[in-house]
Amino acid sequence: MPRKPMYDGGTANKMTEVAAKMFFENGYEGTSVRSIVKETGCEVGLFYYYFKNKDELFSAVIENFFAPYEKEAERIVKSVEKNPDKGLLHFFEYMKKEVRVFRGTYAKNMHKTVRLAIREQTLINIEPYIERIIVALIKDGANPVADVKTSAVFLSHGVGSIILHEDSEWVDTVSDELRRAVNKLMGLSPEKAKLMFEEKK
Repeated sequence: MPRKPMYDGGTANKMTEVAAKMFFENGYEGTSVRSIVKETGCEVGLFYYYFKNKDELFSAVIENFFAPYEKEAERIVKSVEKNPDKGLLHFFEYMKKEVRVFRGTYAKNMHKTVRLAIREQTLINIEPYIERIIVALIKDGANPVADVKTSAVFLSHGVGSIILHEDSEWVDTVSDELRRAVNKLMGLSPEKAKLMFEEKK
């Protein structure tokens, strides 16, 4: 039996857009497949033409949500690989900026379960980028106290979690302490530490 043609020129994309809004506002458990297809304006059977289940659709929503962040993270890391100075600073400053934007855009309406899922996925996503930055810093003279993988996990789930979970203003007040901790973890000389973390005037 031949498969059905794409409904309405792109229903899979439409379902993902509708589902994102519903997941964000109602949470994963509060959003049903039937409510998604009703809002999309198609039959339940068509949902299963494009997605195996709600989990697969939720994964597609999260993947779409992170796509622009992944693109910018890749740009930052490629830049750092060419010029390691201030690499970690730039990456974590980018995170701080986007967390503020995210909170301003979604905080009031986003369901807690989805917010927590996004936080956890963020930490998973940033780990390989942090690892690449550490490799570039080692080539430039850094001497981490732990191996690359352990250092990347520590920074991602340590500094990354602080940025994601704590109040932005408080994070700003402890930035110098965080930088000193990163300096020690990365085994930076005072000269390298100054180059890597001192902001341009």
